Amino acid sequence: MDFFGKLGETITETGKDVSQKVTDLTEITKLKMEIRSKEDSVRRQFTEIGKQYYEMHKDDAEPLFEEISLINETLQKIEELRGEVAERKGKKICPSCGAPNDAEASFCNKCGAKCESACAEEACTEEAVEDVAVNLQKDAAETEETDL
Repeated sequence: MDFFGKLGETITETGKDVSQKVTDLTEITKLKMEIRSKEDSVRRQFTEIGKQYYEMHKDDAEPLFEEISLINETLQKIEELRGEVAERKGKKICPSCGAPNDAEASFCNKCGAKCESACAEEACTEEAVEDVAVNLQKDAAETEETDL
C-alpha cells in the first residue's frame, strides 16, 4: 500500500505542477498579446507623426529629409498611374477630388467640379500630389479604424 500512496502523491504533485505551468503559460500569452497591442499603438503613433511632419514640410524648397521628395515623387506617379487606369477604362480623373468620371463628363459625379480634359503632366504636379496625399490619408484612417 505504501507504493500506491507514494504513486498517488506523485501524480497529485505532477498535476499541480502541470496546472501551474498552464496558468503561467496563459499569463505569459496574455502579457505578450498586451505587448503586441502596445507596440502596434506606438507604430500607429509614429505613422501619424510622420504624416503630420510630411504635411508640414511637403512644400519646403529643400526638405530636411530625402524621403519627403521621394514621397512627393511617388504620389505624383500614383496619380499618373490612376490616370492611365482611368484612361484605359474610358474614364477621366476629376482634377479636384480624384474620382473617376466618364470621358465625356463635363462635371464630376462625386464633387461637382468642372472636369476638363486630362491635365498635362506639368500642370498636375502640386494639386495632384496634394489630392493623392489627402486620399491616401483618408484610406489609411479608414484602414486604422477597421483594424481596431
